[in-house]
Amino acid sequence: MKPIFAALTVAFFLLASCSQRMSDSYVSRYHYLGGVHATNQSSPQFAGRSEYYLVVLVDARHLDYTTPSNYFSTLSQGLFLPQDPNTGHTWVVLAGKKEGKAWVFEGGHTGEFGLYAPRYFDEVVRRAWDENDPNPASYLFHPLPDGCLQYGAGDHHPTFAAAFPLTEEGYLRVHRLLTEDGYDFSHWGLRGPNCIRFSLACLASIGIELNCEEKILLPRSFTYKGEKITLWSDPAYSCMYVDTPELLEKKLWELVEKGQAIAATKWYSSFKRRCEAGEIILAEAPAHPRGGSAPPTEQIAQVE
Repeated sequence: MKPIFAALTVAFFLLASCSQRMSDSYVSRYHYLGGVHATNQSSPQFAGRSEYYLVVLVDARHLDYTTPSNYFSTLSQGLFLPQDPNTGHTWVVLAGKKEGKAWVFEGGHTGEFGLYAPRYFDEVVRRAWDENDPNPASYLFHPLPDGCLQYGAGDHHPTFAAAFPLTEEGYLRVHRLLTEDGYDFSHWGLRGPNCIRFSLACLASIGIELNCEEKILLPRSFTYKGEKITLWSDPAYSCMYVDTPELLEKKLWELVEKGQAIAATKWYSSFKRRCEAGEIILAEAPAHPRGGSAPPTEQIAQVE
């Protein structure tokens, strides 16, 4: 998985100080995690006995997005490596029937490989250095033609998962996102489409609308390789509204608390063991008109 904020992370790493004290806003923001832990440990768990179901999984790093300094501080406390930043992911498991037989797919949306367009950070630096662009951050606001449908979890483990038993009609609506031209996997962007937008689209197709947008502040400038780089001169590029794994995690937990979903974090561990034992055979990624393509070295579905 190419993480949601990988393009910004290197800049923040170079810019920010590494204070280890959690801000009051951070403590308040993640107060709900006590409930998530309790739900994961003791709440009734999804049994996976439904014929049709959707499970939405999220790997949230619990970052502080209020300022660049706070953002890096929380990254650093999670053993952040600037050359391979992991800022979270979300994906789904969809189960139903195909031609009378059980059909189970696990996957999500990934991208920013640098194959068909420059990676975000690389192009921002190039525009600043080579073109003296006063607003190189503008590149961050556009999706790249460099995304694809990913097969599997991409080495991620969920911090929370929520299951939604489906009718056959509900299953078919989600399935169409994987097989028909209802979602664009071929592009990937910080503001979408991306892994969170895909999970939200799956939920929307069964009538659950969630808003997971947050305001991310961009530093006006930072120092890279000893040189100052101005990210923006126009205040229009001083912040971005993006979806975050943390807010999706919170909203999935709230759905479980309201009885609109079933906790499935423990179920997923059992599900993976059964997959490894050959008890569950995962379906290959279905063909999709805008499925995109990925490097062969990636564990990603090759969808034509």
